[in-house]
Amino acid sequence: MEVKVCHGCKKIFQYITGPIMCPRCKQLEEEMFLKVKDYLRENPGANVYEVNQETGVSAALIEKFLKQGRLQVAADSPMALTCERCARKISTGRYCNVCKNEISAELNEMKRSFVESEKKHDDAGAKMRFLQSDKVQH
Repeated sequence: MEVKVCHGCKKIFQYITGPIMCPRCKQLEEEMFLKVKDYLRENPGANVYEVNQETGVSAALIEKFLKQGRLQVAADSPMALTCERCARKISTGRYCNVCKNEISAELNEMKRSFVESEKKHDDAGAKMRFLQSDKVQH
């Protein structure tokens, strides 16, 4: 385990995994998420300003929940998210489905290329041989 500084309260805590937040701040953020989720369930057409005013949860945190995919913008909602790659309008997350598929295909191609490169390298280095200059001369 590591010791880190919480991004929320700036206190030192023992970090295990996940966001760099102490257990107390994670719990507070989860409570705020549930507050926003409940408010949106009762008021599906609300915008970020209204949600912020009624729940006390910051607009930045509401946007974070949207980008994490924990909340989704309704089709008729005044809230708007845009794909970080192509700027298309999206309802949740950071990327539209087209960009997600393209990024996935690019990563898979890079992985395939890397695996092939490693295999060639391993095959070439797997055999022991002597170079002409290494022969012992008497």
